[in-house]
Amino acid sequence: MLRGTGFLSSVTRLAFQGAATEAGPRLARRACRVDGRLFHYGEVVGYNDDGNVGPTVLLVHGWGLGHTSYSRSAQHLAMRGFRVLLPDLPGFGRSTDLPFTKVNFESFALSLRGFLEHIHEMSEDGLAPVHLVGHSFGGAVSARLAHDAPELVASLVLVDAATGATWRRDDKRERLLTERPLWDWAINLVREFPLGEFPNAATSLLRDLSHNLVWHLPSLGLVAHLTRHSDIRAELKRVAELGIAVSVVWAAGDRVVTRACFDDQCIAVGLNGTVVEGNHGWPMADPIAFGRIIAEHLQVQLVS
Repeated sequence: MLRGTGFLSSVTRLAFQGAATEAGPRLARRACRVDGRLFHYGEVVGYNDDGNVGPTVLLVHGWGLGHTSYSRSAQHLAMRGFRVLLPDLPGFGRSTDLPFTKVNFESFALSLRGFLEHIHEMSEDGLAPVHLVGHSFGGAVSARLAHDAPELVASLVLVDAATGATWRRDDKRERLLTERPLWDWAINLVREFPLGEFPNAATSLLRDLSHNLVWHLPSLGLVAHLTRHSDIRAELKRVAELGIAVSVVWAAGDRVVTRACFDDQCIAVGLNGTVVEGNHGWPMADPIAFGRIIAEHLQVQLVS
């Protein structure tokens, strides 16, 4: 007898997710120019109970990817009443690369600031702070944006964010993130790639990654180096001091962003943080859970 686990269970979950997403808001692909630089992005519009467009969420992708990898995650978040913008960061997807000498967090944050200001100029509602949700490398960029342009940010949610000084921590010693060998980053990224149960997610990720390897290979290397030195705890602390609501979310099975990094972030903002099931790729592998968990955090911040 076939049980409700394994292949049939995976097919059932995929069918349900596909049907739910198909019935919900759709991803629209858009482009604009910011300071002469091409920006590609996606938009998924969700509505609140009153039929109005929901609060805007800026969902920032991780290393090697682009906005299409997060399209299903954004759709499930939009189904819970949010308008979601998914920019391709400079040097990823179809957005123009940064100059090699300016591949740093300040430049990425400045580019996103220009993008948001452009979006606000195109909006009838004018300038309104957005909710930042950053995954992996996108978490570090989002934190820097909240630090540099707090007037544009209503709240910040770090999701398995690649920032923090510590790689490993035990009773005897700490090992810094800069000590972590590249092969350890790589092997854990491969191990946590969502191939098995979620082929739709894997297809999008492979498409984004292969595009970036062909068209943005130097930028990928520079950003990988930047990520290894992504200690922005001081900026996170300042964001919390400014009164911006911050949430820190981490998956218990994540070996790309370690528990020590998560703890560093929680200490910086004075929070316990939230631990969820999954690994580093859970926002793409389980978009329903992502939409629910992120929406719960945002709802708390909206009423606080």
